[in-house]
Amino acid sequence: MESSMKKAVVERRSRLLYLSMRRREKIRKAIMDKRMEIQRHIRHRMYILNKMKRLAHTFQPPPSSPSRPSSPSRPSLMRHYSPAEPKSDWWERVVTKEFHPQDWLNTFHLTKDTFDLLCDQLRPEVKDPTCHVSLEKRVAMVILRLATNLDYLSIGDLLGTSSTTVIKCVRDVCNIIVTVLKPLFIHQPSEQELEEIAAAFNTQWGFPHCVGVIDSLHISVKSQSQTSDGWNSKGWPSTVVQGVVNGRGHFWDIRVGFSGSTDDATILQGSELWMLAREGGLSPKTPHKLMGQPLGYVLLGDAAFPLQTWLLKCYPESPQLTPQQRTFNTQLSQARTPIEVTFRRLKARWQCLKRNNSNAALIPVMTQACCILHKCVR
Repeated sequence: MESSMKKAVVERRSRLLYLSMRRREKIRKAIMDKRMEIQRHIRHRMYILNKMKRLAHTFQPPPSSPSRPSSPSRPSLMRHYSPAEPKSDWWERVVTKEFHPQDWLNTFHLTKDTFDLLCDQLRPEVKDPTCHVSLEKRVAMVILRLATNLDYLSIGDLLGTSSTTVIKCVRDVCNIIVTVLKPLFIHQPSEQELEEIAAAFNTQWGFPHCVGVIDSLHISVKSQSQTSDGWNSKGWPSTVVQGVVNGRGHFWDIRVGFSGSTDDATILQGSELWMLAREGGLSPKTPHKLMGQPLGYVLLGDAAFPLQTWLLKCYPESPQLTPQQRTFNTQLSQARTPIEVTFRRLKARWQCLKRNNSNAALIPVMTQACCILHKCVR
């Protein structure tokens, strides 16, 4: 009896020691994550500062042009204009007359031809008689906000209008982009399109019957409270966008507007894609055969998603995995490359997806607009 009690005490001490060590490790990891987050914010602020300096350098006039001193409070993008010149001269003279193709790419992250095409597509829907800003300027405001993440005041200075007008234009034009362009560029593929996607995916990535890769991206946002459910598992406030891309990295399904604490499975299970796939919408009427067995189309996900007949993920890591299972894991991991590359390119082209301080109601619309523009301006 006494020996058993001693054994129980030893086991309990060992357990407490283990829990204590685990707790210390969690605290240490949390401190390191916080330090990394602080460093990330510092690098982001330095990037924005350097970006504004590069833009200011791009907009420098010839040596003979008069200049006025910039504001000491923040880098001015209008430093080359004299007091007699209107602020909007940057658009009328510099952009429309002096910008070279590379200037368009550096400033707006798209070409002049793409910008004109975008304006033509949106022109029939942009009918606000209370706004006296031209369509081209409105679209330019939106692209500058999405591509460079400049604040509304700086964009207003560049285009000769108030920050309030910029906010209104960004909200209205982003909503129009979602309404007009989303059905054209991001939609459920037809059966013929699914067959073409599967064939192209198999050719490029060596994974048969696959029509897409699914994953989620966290976008850093401002938060009013540290106790908000908008904080993700890494300890910073975010909103989530979940997307499905084909083998070429083209979106054909997106969901936006979820708080950072929402897990991937919950987002998927509340989507139209989930209902469609459960009802056989991802399978052809006559299932194709793989190794003699009929098989519908599948999506590829990571460990956060629920395993389904139409949604595959890797086997959990274990020493007991067979060589065939390890080969399957390797192949599936490689086949998920398109979504990883797409998210990296998406954040590189549209800087507002790295850190968005806009109103919470506007962020989902801006995110959808970024995904749509990312596909239509390729």
